Amino acid sequence: MSSVLIVGGDQVDGIKEVFGNYGIDNIHHWSGRNGGDSNKVIPQNTKLIVLVTKWVNHSITHKVKNYASKRGIKILYIPSGSKERMFDIIKKDELKPTIESAFNQKKWWPLNA
Repeated sequence: MSSVLIVGGDQVDGIKEVFGNYGIDNIHHWSGRNGGDSNKVIPQNTKLIVLVTKWVNHSITHKVKNYASKRGIKILYIPSGSKERMFDIIKKDELKPTIESAFNQKKWWPLNA
């Protein structure tokens, strides 16, 4: 099963809720500020990384970007991890193409109707 990795932010329940609304429930979260986070390995089935840029350590950002690039994983950069910001991205239709291409399945996207 494909999953999403959220890197950064302390309160990511809003982001999880947004993805849950669109049928994605396999979500991992790293705070992005702990030294131990730089030793973690991105889960094998990750198709999309949400990088909360305001709340993440620079060395972890660099590591995640390099690893994602090598594996062809899409990264969505957002400055704030709020649910409102995620809904704003969806309203502007910025998230839909990223998720569709990452998960290669348009059928689950409810805005296609």
